[in-house]
Amino acid sequence: MMKQGDIAWLDLDPQSGHEQKGRRPVVVISNNDFHFVTGNKMAMICPITNTGRANLIHVKLDEQTDTTGFIMCEQVKVLDITTRNYEFKEKIPTAILIKILDRVQAISLLDTQ
Repeated sequence: MMKQGDIAWLDLDPQSGHEQKGRRPVVVISNNDFHFVTGNKMAMICPITNTGRANLIHVKLDEQTDTTGFIMCEQVKVLDITTRNYEFKEKIPTAILIKILDRVQAISLLDTQ
């Protein structure tokens, strides 16, 4: 069963435009209440890339995880993991999860202009 903060492998195809594609690591950012409500079939994820682009929206993984790369907080997706070959790899530290959630929240804040 997936949990918030899991790093897992998922099949992201089909994709469109600038979205990440193929089988790759992702971070589950949806909370466990969401997983329960969706019958543990849906998850909100951020893909991980190894291409560093000095993007302020990305969160770099460090020596605390075996997985390397950058979490792409601008590419949040909600996916049916039962059709995407979910495979758990490891947990991320809470401090890194908080950075991800802060960036995702900043992207989705109400624009008052």
